[in-house]
Amino acid sequence: MTQVEFTAFYPQFAGFTPAIVLSTYIAQANARFGMFQPEDAEEARRLYAAHRLTMYARVALPDGTTPTKAAIAAAGQAQQKIASKKVGEVSVTYATGASSSSVSASSDLADLTETSFGLQLLSLLRLYSRSFYVP
Repeated sequence: MTQVEFTAFYPQFAGFTPAIVLSTYIAQANARFGMFQPEDAEEARRLYAAHRLTMYARVALPDGTTPTKAAIAAAGQAQQKIASKKVGEVSVTYATGASSSSVSASSDLADLTETSFGLQLLSLLRLYSRSFYVP
């Protein structure tokens, strides 16, 4: 998959800055999913790159922001999902991430549930992770 092919499929990533991040995630995507059927491999590569770029954009500083230590630290904080909340006597409980043993894919794919691209990729990965009995 080339950068042109990727941005033709997902035009929202055209002009993504910094450009090195876009090319790096496309290269990483191209190195994966060799065990998939060719048409599924292309889809998986697109979804992987889109997922990674979306995750990067969540923590990247906005354009024109001065990169202070505080801004960088704030951007690097993982978003926490609220598992429960209570209004009277204020109480908030944050959800914890899945343990590495409960994730069937490699640990660098543990955040797939964080984006819609990742959820689509996760469903595709599950198709290929099933073991079939062949007599």
